[in-house]
Amino acid sequence: MYIDSMKLLDVLSKALKITSKVIADPNAVKILSFHREQNTLTDKDLKDLLLYAYINKVSSLLLKRPINDLLAKLRLKLLQQRRNFLIHLKHVVEMLDKSGTDYVVFKTLRPVPETPVDIDVLVRSKDDVYRAVAYLRKRFSVKVWDEDRYSIGIRIPELSEFIDFYVKPHVADFVYLDSDALIDNRVYMHVNELGIEVLVPIPKPELEFCTILAHSIVKEGLVTLNDVLSLITYELLSSRDELAKLLREFSLGITYRVFVEALRKPFPVRISYSDRSKVLASLLRKRYAASSLPYPMLSLGRRLKRAVEQRKKVTYVRGLEK
Repeated sequence: MYIDSMKLLDVLSKALKITSKVIADPNAVKILSFHREQNTLTDKDLKDLLLYAYINKVSSLLLKRPINDLLAKLRLKLLQQRRNFLIHLKHVVEMLDKSGTDYVVFKTLRPVPETPVDIDVLVRSKDDVYRAVAYLRKRFSVKVWDEDRYSIGIRIPELSEFIDFYVKPHVADFVYLDSDALIDNRVYMHVNELGIEVLVPIPKPELEFCTILAHSIVKEGLVTLNDVLSLITYELLSSRDELAKLLREFSLGITYRVFVEALRKPFPVRISYSDRSKVLASLLRKRYAASSLPYPMLSLGRRLKRAVEQRKKVTYVRGLEK
């Protein structure tokens, strides 16, 4: 199965209409309405909304119709950043394919064409990570900047690009999704954007919905407008019966309810400790989650420090300098 990036944009246009009807945040409604050319914005509106759009990872929606030279220049800068990312993604995919690594790129290619912070790659084992990194080193200088039980983070300095290799989707060594299901049920995203064309293996729409949902609520504890648009778009691309089945199989029912409740609040929505605790407790029904539980306890102090730092985070976006 192939998903064309142009089709993804077509479905996104439907998602914009649906999102406008289900959210309560007036700033989000203004941006979506402006993008659909249903209203105009004053200079003051744009000034107020620029930071909002940036931290919610939807700047491209707001800058679709730049109304002055400054915004036109910002739009060009973001488009160049996006094109650079796609070139880097193509290089990485080509090298991974040549290495014979069994993988998917997940929660990275979103319907709103914003440039992500990094490229997230899911593989079968640590051996697959080492093989992929060794192959990347045939072409690039690679620096390992972080390694834990279920993932290895690398940086390619000449590309200013970060790649996170996951053996299992996790937060602080707590596994929250079945990795084999994501890799076994892949489709290909045909990216054809800004003159760059590449086929990228990703989880099928129903599973990509689950990865974005779990990443937002479980890992980041933050729901952005980009997350909302991504989930509604992938829901439209999914079989509803299959999606409902997977939410049950992955014990993501409570996670989904927490997401729905966030739609009533201003974005980005920070998920409370209470709600995240309920979500984590519900995930313990799954063997892959329960069996990983001892590992976060081994470094509890470091984990708590990271949790406090994460709580201060307003959003997670790529800086304009990259």
